[in-house]
Amino acid sequence: MPSPEILPLRLTQPRWSAPTEKPRPLPRGLLPQLLARGRLLLCLDYDGTLSEITPNLAEAVPLKRARIAIESLAASPDRILVAVVSGRDIGTVRKLLGLARGIMFAGIHGLELAGADGVALMAEGVEESLGDLQMVRDFLAREVPAGRGFVVEDKRLALALHYRCAAPAEARPILARVEEFVARETPRLKLLKGKMVYEMLPRAAGGKGRAVHWFVEQVGEPRPQVAYFGDDTTDEDAFSALRSDTSALTVLVGPERPSFARYRVNDPSAVADILAELALALSSRGGGRRP
Repeated sequence: MPSPEILPLRLTQPRWSAPTEKPRPLPRGLLPQLLARGRLLLCLDYDGTLSEITPNLAEAVPLKRARIAIESLAASPDRILVAVVSGRDIGTVRKLLGLARGIMFAGIHGLELAGADGVALMAEGVEESLGDLQMVRDFLAREVPAGRGFVVEDKRLALALHYRCAAPAEARPILARVEEFVARETPRLKLLKGKMVYEMLPRAAGGKGRAVHWFVEQVGEPRPQVAYFGDDTTDEDAFSALRSDTSALTVLVGPERPSFARYRVNDPSAVADILAELALALSSRGGGRRP
């Protein structure tokens, strides 16, 4: 696949306070009911939603049932549009998912966006942040010990420090130094705290909520029904952005905790079951093929 064209895109910054309420269990059959009301925009986080969280980032492949269902759903764009929203860069997510045709993507927390036609857009102001990113890259090379359970993920336009496999006593002071360095030395960057990961990226990144609004804009009128599944604290931006849409279906994936999502499921396996159920409902209504 040829490299997509990069176009400037101005995005707004996410603003939300911490959630206080816990979502309730997702009732069986609710997503097919949403599809019955009209065209559906299905937004899916990747790690921890379509794939299990893995210590080795390259091994985070989607559950087979989920991948089969997504391929089936994406074949009926007149009924349903699939968008994958990730903190990873779009190229990596496409490769891991093994699918691209008919699917929209948001990468690096909305810093990159791509429609179903493959044309990519990049937020304005990114180039101005490359110097600050290099400073963080050099800092991590100096401060993060090799072979101690830390993984530095270099996305070129962002950096992530994963510490899932590091000893907590060793991770705490390193994370504190990273946080202090970013705040003091890199004014063009912001730091996002996810599940066992610190991410440093340009302030130009609009967040996953803005990415969802961009997908809605691409679909146009009539406005689609929206569903969003995500597991991480960074997905709260999308959950929060959809709170004013009373018809939107927002689903937290993982253990019970306060969230802006309305509903919750246990794990990626439950997500795969729901996607398979949706693909079956779509097939029975005369669209797509049976997974």
